[in-house]
Amino acid sequence: MLKRKKELKAKSAVRPVRVPRSVQQTIPIRRVFPDAVWQVGGTEFSKTWSFTDINYAVASLEDQRSILDSWGRVLNGLAADSRLKITLANRKFDKDSFSGSVFLKRAEDGKDDYRAELNRVLMDKAQGSNGIVQEKYVTLTATRKNINEARTFFTRAGKGLSLGMQRLSSSIKPLDNIERFRILHDFFRPNHRMLHADVKELMQRGQHFADVFCPLALRYHKDYIETDGGFARVLFIEEYASRLSDELVHDLMELPRQMVLSIDTEPMNTQEASKMLQKLAMRVESDITRWQQRQNNNNNFSAEIPYEFRQMREVVAEYQDDITLNDQRIMLTTTTIIHMADTLEQLNADTEALQATAGGFGCTLSILKYQQDIGLDTVLPYGLRSVVQQRTLLTKSASILTPFSAQEIQQTGGICYGNNAVSGNMILANRATLLNGNGIRLGVSGAGKSFSAKQELIQLLLSTQDDILILDPEGEFTPMVGAFDGAMIDVSGSSSVRINALDMEKGYADDGKDPLPDKSEFVLSLFEQIMGSDLKAQHRSIIDRCIQNVYKPYIEGGYQGDPPTLTALQNELHRQDEEEAKELALSAELFITGSLGIFSQKTNVEQDNRLTSYNILDLGEQLLPLGMLVILESIYNRVIKNWRAGRRTWVFVDEFSIFFRYPFATNFFLRMWKQVRKRSGYMTGITQNVGEMLQSKDARWMLANSEFLIMLSQSASDRADLAELLHISDAQLSYVENADPGCGLMKFGGAFIPFVNDFPKNTRLYKLMTTKPGEWQ
Repeated sequence: MLKRKKELKAKSAVRPVRVPRSVQQTIPIRRVFPDAVWQVGGTEFSKTWSFTDINYAVASLEDQRSILDSWGRVLNGLAADSRLKITLANRKFDKDSFSGSVFLKRAEDGKDDYRAELNRVLMDKAQGSNGIVQEKYVTLTATRKNINEARTFFTRAGKGLSLGMQRLSSSIKPLDNIERFRILHDFFRPNHRMLHADVKELMQRGQHFADVFCPLALRYHKDYIETDGGFARVLFIEEYASRLSDELVHDLMELPRQMVLSIDTEPMNTQEASKMLQKLAMRVESDITRWQQRQNNNNNFSAEIPYEFRQMREVVAEYQDDITLNDQRIMLTTTTIIHMADTLEQLNADTEALQATAGGFGCTLSILKYQQDIGLDTVLPYGLRSVVQQRTLLTKSASILTPFSAQEIQQTGGICYGNNAVSGNMILANRATLLNGNGIRLGVSGAGKSFSAKQELIQLLLSTQDDILILDPEGEFTPMVGAFDGAMIDVSGSSSVRINALDMEKGYADDGKDPLPDKSEFVLSLFEQIMGSDLKAQHRSIIDRCIQNVYKPYIEGGYQGDPPTLTALQNELHRQDEEEAKELALSAELFITGSLGIFSQKTNVEQDNRLTSYNILDLGEQLLPLGMLVILESIYNRVIKNWRAGRRTWVFVDEFSIFFRYPFATNFFLRMWKQVRKRSGYMTGITQNVGEMLQSKDARWMLANSEFLIMLSQSASDRADLAELLHISDAQLSYVENADPGCGLMKFGGAFIPFVNDFPKNTRLYKLMTTKPGEWQ
């Protein structure tokens, strides 16, 4: 008996229990280094990165397999002496931080009532996902002798991790100490704002770094944790299904509560894994041999090997083949979850909901009894794994526990384009961050194209000092422009408005090049509208020659004075000897000296209002194509003028597909599309004639190379063509099939984001933006 007592005493001495005397001492961080490497445990060091999500949920099956394969390669690339922890954290929506970055500030310009109304709409959209925001992190942990060895490891491993995530179209960012502290603060003290904390300042004041984030009180019970802010419980997946589902992690995190899910993955050394499997195979064969001997001893020589033995033999053989032939590794996996609630009753109800969700996937989610403390250390992104329960999985099975779901776009300085249809989170996108910020809106009649454009336009108008120019063939922007004190230039054959088609600002051509070739191409597009297929090569040469002649004095004079007009060009044509010149002058007479000559004289309207709309609803069928070209040219000159003054310009062109009906008009539009972005401008094309655009090779090129697209409800034929051109999956395409007005699919860079975009009808802004009969203001 004495000997037994000594043994127990000796064993207890091996693992002494340190009773924490403060909440700070419950934090398992030993040291914090300036480069955000933390020492956790004795010789374990950890570093954390945040990573962006990708559109796994709405990808095609083929793309999903590719994503899982690439994620498996990331796991395969882990060093055998390291551990990777994927952490998904649902935190409460921070109204204060949101308002500082998204809400519009008062400007005392008479439009603050609209700003207040828009802020209320933005708040409703921000809270559309039950006030929960999900963040994703990856933490690497390695056992090293000292901090220098740990830093060397994290530098090398971080580069490999970054390359692997890039192949997944995801990006990672290393977190500094303040950002790592914020993760813990958001968990422990979700209802408090974290004060700015500098590690050096804390040391100088003699404070513990844990003071920044630790709770005021922490009490561990048998199966839950009590904090000063409520209750929490740690669970773990005790039994995994034989066939794991890629929806398991996503569905567990759909509970609208503050919670954290972590997946710890530790790769086994390949040689050790092979030895382990060989021993396991020998054990299985020994068990089968002993069973057969017992059957033989009972004279039962025909008995079949039991199913469980045969299954075990097959599983071991499959593992051995996968490791040796299929580049698979054995991963030791632990999945833990902690969720929080205000009351114990709510905590118990949420636990049952999570267990039911896991059970639906064939997994057993159990409560950690008497281990809530080590469970908390494991689930939070310290870099520890204190829970001993591990499941052996091959790489292909471990990759099924994918952390990817739906890509989010929440950029600083972005404007709201609705809510992500998968996650419910707000879409905040800044087109200025794209390589090419030009955009296109597509949709059938009534899909909400104009409403969507006006919503973007109003946010730009109220949140920036940028200029906004609109080419409006249908008069749909008139109420909104008037409400915001914009300039409405009504262009028609009967109006007194005159716009000189040959206006040209200094800087018209790229990089100081000769501007006349570009201007000649524009004039050729005008004559193409006038003469159609009758425009021959001889005519083009004459036009080019005359353009050189009429612009020479203006350019040599340093772009001072009045530029030439179409009247001057017609006079120059009359001075030419060729009969073709006379044909040109005669063909253009109606549009120069005739009754439709509104673009042949000196411009007589001011175009300096930061919100200017060119209303060409009453232009008439004959003048409409010509008028759209001339006004677009006038807009381009305004962009150049703004660019030289350091101002940014947004250009909205409704029914822009008309430019793709004629070769020269197409060339002019494409040239402008490319050059505007070089001059701090962003163009937005709007059209319902998707089929007409897709018949043009140049329009298809523009669509395929546009980084910003808003695709609203599409017809069946157009859906198929767009899917082929843009490589859209069937799952993504479903969001533009009979979609509600204003809802659809957004392309931003390389990402396709399904979105919903409801706007309250009982607002002044809605009445300004709607085009539905009876809803206009």
